Amino acid sequence: MKKRLTTRLLAVLAVLTLFATACGDDEAAVGVGDCDSVDSVSLQLQWLTQAQFAGYYAAADGGIYEKYCLDVEIREGGVDIAPHQQLASGAVDFAVSWVPKALVPREEGMDIVNVAQVFQRSGTLQVSGPTPASTAPAALAGKVVGNWGWGNEFELLAGSRKAGLDPSSDYELVQQSFDMLALSTGRSTPPRQ
Repeated sequence: MKKRLTTRLLAVLAVLTLFATACGDDEAAVGVGDCDSVDSVSLQLQWLTQAQFAGYYAAADGGIYEKYCLDVEIREGGVDIAPHQQLASGAVDFAVSWVPKALVPREEGMDIVNVAQVFQRSGTLQVSGPTPASTAPAALAGKVVGNWGWGNEFELLAGSRKAGLDPSSDYELVQQSFDMLALSTGRSTPPRQ
């Protein structure tokens, strides 16, 4: 697990370095303090600060942005923040989003552009309680399946269709809260307080 995380972090840092290099011109990279001007930009994360965003913070802490004359404000995501909406509204300059979450708004006419993907494959997982502990998509049949929504459902829907399931009739899809209480308590909806 630790080796996998380290590999992912190194991959993110490599992509950020390549991206920063590609944004330059044929002149030598400027050193810290050699900037005629500094461009201030904002980056909207898709969720709360966690390991998947380590590369962005490492670049900030390591002076990478400063080296390329950038002042980057990293904005933490949250339950009620949709990065693609923040980007389209002009509230931020860049946003982090999984491909499926960005494709649908783009197809619906939202004026956003995919600059790069920093992961080779999706980090989305479907998990279940201890019983049944099946990894086959067909095991969803007849079950209540929780999902966060906000674009996280697209991979689930595509995967279940590929497995021969009809999402509208073979299982019940419910939107769950981000705290995972529905799964841990065995309820299809979180308890009322």
